[in-house]
Amino acid sequence: MGTAEPWTGKLTFEYVAATGATLATHEYATYPLKFLRPTSMIAPGHHSNVTCILGYGGGLVARDRTKICVHAGASTSVVLCTQATTKVFKCIRNGPAVEDDRTKQELYVTVDADAIFVLVPDPVTCFDDAKYVQRQVFSMDATATLVVLDWLTSGRQARGEHWAFASYESYNEIAITRDGEMVETLVADRTRLRQDELIPLADRMGGMHVMGTLVLTGLRVQNLVSDLLAQGARKHLAQHMTPVPSGQLLPPTTSLVRAAISPLGKHGAIIRFCSPSTDEAYSYIKTVLAPLHELVGFQCFQENR
Repeated sequence: MGTAEPWTGKLTFEYVAATGATLATHEYATYPLKFLRPTSMIAPGHHSNVTCILGYGGGLVARDRTKICVHAGASTSVVLCTQATTKVFKCIRNGPAVEDDRTKQELYVTVDADAIFVLVPDPVTCFDDAKYVQRQVFSMDATATLVVLDWLTSGRQARGEHWAFASYESYNEIAITRDGEMVETLVADRTRLRQDELIPLADRMGGMHVMGTLVLTGLRVQNLVSDLLAQGARKHLAQHMTPVPSGQLLPPTTSLVRAAISPLGKHGAIIRFCSPSTDEAYSYIKTVLAPLHELVGFQCFQENR
């Protein structure tokens, strides 16, 4: 599974009927990763397991590699999150020559029958001249539920950085399985951002500071998806107006966020959003994902993390 890079993290979750809880039955982490399991973040009456991914030093230095394998067993309820933005430091200019000097993160997740898996990290923040690539592959049973948030900021605004990194690439793949056999590739989505000598990346981002994608799919989020799709209304454009990607525009919870939603398969949706404000983007995502609290007993991006 994945590339030849060694695993830096492994997590296995199982639902234990005797305790009525989802437990981590296997855990492994090595530099630059560690896992934290804050039980206080789970509301009473829910059997979810919340695991935070942490990095030593608060970020990833140039050429760091992380590769995580997660298995969410049948009927489990798993939330994977972070406690702060994933910082990606600049490339090493004076170091020894290497074939690939990018910082890389890989995540491979298997979600078994009737399980729900929620991935809600803080955004990635690439510093000036950083090179970052991310690959996330999800294999989910047809009866499972999956929520995936993937987003990034333009950099350290306080230091005047605005889309100043060298390159950013993110790939997300979601496959549906039945009896262990893949029956459908639901999502194969790639984002690539690179500097250009003629037109700097910052000039191509329309004044936005945050951009991201949110995927929700599965029976347990069907009502949430239906509500979100109902809120959207296809935008009718005059001839002089710039078109937006196909889908429906969601009415913003704030005037500083633009978002579009499209149906995905039978019980899913994909939302793409952007904002010139990190705080407003957080507020928007928290509002959209608020109904997850009833499903998994977890409030996304709560202040007391």
